Amino acid sequence: MQDPVAVCCAVLIPLVPVSPDAGGMVAADYDVVYTLRSEHLPSHKGQVAFPGGKRDGDEALLRTALRESEEEIGIVPTDVHVVGCIDDVTTMAGQFVITPWIGLLPPETVFRPNPSEVADIFCVRLSELADPRHHAKTTRHWNGTDYEISVITAGRHEIWGATHQITTNLLAILAEVDPGVRRTF
Repeated sequence: MQDPVAVCCAVLIPLVPVSPDAGGMVAADYDVVYTLRSEHLPSHKGQVAFPGGKRDGDEALLRTALRESEEEIGIVPTDVHVVGCIDDVTTMAGQFVITPWIGLLPPETVFRPNPSEVADIFCVRLSELADPRHHAKTTRHWNGTDYEISVITAGRHEIWGATHQITTNLLAILAEVDPGVRRTF
């Protein structure tokens, strides 16, 4: 059950086809687009995230994900083929409830980071994210306590926390649809 005081947020899980077919969307693999949040942000600074953010008033959560993706990394909302949303994820402290939306982007998409919000944009292949060699445990210190957490080490930055949970949820769904996607968690 959602905490009534939790802030509603939405993110886009941008997927870019690798070696797409003539139609531009069906591919053997996809790049998943991540951001590294700026150190100047008030929350989750320096963490890996999907583009997205807080809902504005009673805005639809899909609109939130698309608006924030455009503001943060220049994704044109009309270029996104929205596949659907997956299960909400709550941050460790329970302050934020995140609704992730899966969106396919054209292969020629160019990203433009907003430097006040995004320190880096990087892509990781779905096949790499699903590879058990890239799944590990590490310790993070938070609020005076050490926690052992799961991380994905594929890509330039470790994927952990809510972004890790969203990624593993995505991989689980894809494993159900395509048994070729290995389930490693």
